[in-house]
Amino acid sequence: MNKPLLKCDLHDYIEIACLYRIEVEITLQNNVCLTGIPLTTGVNKKVGEYLVFRSNNKADTRSIPLLSLQSMQAVSANIHFNKINFF
Repeated sequence: MNKPLLKCDLHDYIEIACLYRIEVEITLQNNVCLTGIPLTTGVNKKVGEYLVFRSNNKADTRSIPLLSLQSMQAVSANIHFNKINFF
């Protein structure tokens, strides 16, 4: 795979949010904000690493390329993180 990868320490926070189903607000590089639950991650040749995300206001899920993330802020109180900046 030729796509760049998200740094491991930042990827860990994504995995924690998925594992504990922590409600988060994600801000993308284009300043779009999404609130919902991270479900899992995946990889494909076209977009590289991505996050499967279920928005609070929709029943469906979407795949978000990890390299398009600007920040992730916890909406639900948790002991793992408050706000993570990806770049």
